[in-house]
Amino acid sequence: MLIIEVLSGTVAALCLALGCVLAIIPAVIDADAIVTQFIVGCVGAVASFIILAPVIRRYKLNKPDHRDQRSNMDAIIGRTGIVTEPIYPDGRQGRVKVDGDNWLAVTDACYCPVLKGETVEVLSYDSIVIKVRPKR
Repeated sequence: MLIIEVLSGTVAALCLALGCVLAIIPAVIDADAIVTQFIVGCVGAVASFIILAPVIRRYKLNKPDHRDQRSNMDAIIGRTGIVTEPIYPDGRQGRVKVDGDNWLAVTDACYCPVLKGETVEVLSYDSIVIKVRPKR
């Protein structure tokens, strides 16, 4: 149960595990007390859920949320790069060097071809291909 809790990250499996541990106590005292084991296990699971859920929720709320941080791909949007292979508006890909990394790049159909050595701005990305526009 504890392995499931670690893998799932929820409180429910941990509370059920604590209820099961508490249910062991009547079994040790009297092996025939199956009903008592069941009741103690259920009450223990519910009580541990009532006690642990707010504590764990508070702990998770105080933890910084990493989803607000931009990934490396998001960080290149708005950056300036230099064209290393020409990019044509008909969809043919070229290459752009942004912050030392060489990217496949396309440009909007409304722009003229972007030639080698020109400066471009990164607009967006789709997988490993960035969309750029000339910075004129």
